[in-house]
Amino acid sequence: MQLTIETDLGDAVHRKNLAEQLYDILENQILDGTIRPGTKLSEENVADAFRVSRSPAREAITELERIGLAERMGARDRVVATPTENFIRETFEVWWILDAGRTYLASLDADPADVARMRQLLDEIDAADSTDVDGVQDKLTTEFHDLIHRGFKNDQLQQLLDHHRKYIRWFKELYFTATDRSPASRLEHREIVDRFAAKDLMGLTDVIRRHVLRQRDEVLAHYAPAEPAAVAAGPRGRPSRPKA
Repeated sequence: MQLTIETDLGDAVHRKNLAEQLYDILENQILDGTIRPGTKLSEENVADAFRVSRSPAREAITELERIGLAERMGARDRVVATPTENFIRETFEVWWILDAGRTYLASLDADPADVARMRQLLDEIDAADSTDVDGVQDKLTTEFHDLIHRGFKNDQLQQLLDHHRKYIRWFKELYFTATDRSPASRLEHREIVDRFAAKDLMGLTDVIRRHVLRQRDEVLAHYAPAEPAAVAAGPRGRPSRPKA
């Protein structure tokens, strides 16, 4: 039997592209807390809010359900999922395992100059004004994390990290957005650099586990499983239609 390939895919490609754009918008608004847990995600309301047909709305909502950001309510409609305590715990457990692996792999070919800069950054963070009105500590902390993972090159592991980073971002936006500047966190950062410089897998695993699970405990301390739901999902104000 001869294989027949359909070459006129214009409508299908257009529809897929529109669904992907709509998905990206909805996912980002869920992850940043604009669309809250319990918010109704009906095809009709989403299509109307974004001025698109129901087909790309349906595809976008189905994908949100597939990755756990939406759940069914009745036969057809979905709502934005509410994270369970168990899901939060499991996600942070997976995160520390992935992050320890990433950090160890990055350490294997690390430049000593980078390690020196990491130590300098930690000194600058400690010396920064405690009020930090200009966000200096946040900028230095971002540079620190970017630097410690700069040598990491593993596409498959990176995909897993990117996937779980979404959930970590979601939990923090919903329940605990404060940056951890505690003495314990600062000591852990210094220990991470020491273990990184020594290429010490077991040591990195231990300190990163402690560091990540303390963040988990902060999220769970502010966890509120019952969130008030909005009537229907949609951006604040009339949204622009995704580009065709």
